Amino acid sequence: MSSTTPPTYANKSACIIISMWDLAKIFEYATCCFTSIHLALDKSEVSRTIMFQKLFVQHLVWEANRFVFPFINICALSNTAPALPKYLNDIVKMLTEWQVGLLDDDDLFRRFWTHNMNIPGDIMARYRMVSVFLYSWWKDRFDLIPFEMPHRISLEEVKDLCLAHVDQMPAGYLLIPDMKRHKGGMDPLLNNLWIIKDDLQQLGTQLDSWLSMKVDEGRGALEVMAWMEGPADGLHNAKAASQRLLDAGGREDEE
Repeated sequence: MSSTTPPTYANKSACIIISMWDLAKIFEYATCCFTSIHLALDKSEVSRTIMFQKLFVQHLVWEANRFVFPFINICALSNTAPALPKYLNDIVKMLTEWQVGLLDDDDLFRRFWTHNMNIPGDIMARYRMVSVFLYSWWKDRFDLIPFEMPHRISLEEVKDLCLAHVDQMPAGYLLIPDMKRHKGGMDPLLNNLWIIKDDLQQLGTQLDSWLSMKVDEGRGALEVMAWMEGPADGLHNAKAASQRLLDAGGREDEE
């Protein structure tokens, strides 16, 4: 190849494969993070200096840039509206207003701090709290240490963080399908159809397993109840016989 011939580059851009279940778990994870941040800020006794607020906003924006905005962008690329929990939707709104200059750092800090996160009707809000986070900067004196959060977090790591998060959830989350790594393809619509098919099949399998377990438990309960019928009948007969003896004794006393 001559020095004047431009090089040829193959288009090998990676195809982002992620299901709606994956996105729902990621947004749930992000909601839990922001809930924990809000509660930690309420409990903190550190003085709200200008520097504290500035560093808090820096970390808050980092949180959104790693676990929220990239996945909203993925939804936009596939012409899908992201299904955000109400509290997370409010957080995204105030962060977006900060990004476009409608809020400054002080405004964003004050809006986040004073925002009411107890959303009426959100019955799962109290179950969003877990004890372990990998990037729990809000548990440290972040205002006294250098900002050293990772510049990027891979999709696979985010999925792993969400899986670890769900493992800490109450039993009510056990029916949510696990994240799967789907094969890619050239047709985005076909990819989404295969993802939906796989997720529905997985959900059906888990529901079938859950129903089978409940049927087995019910069968065991019926067997115990059937076994107890004999002793219960014997107790009833003994009670009836005792009552007859008491009645007979009473009549003899009257005579």
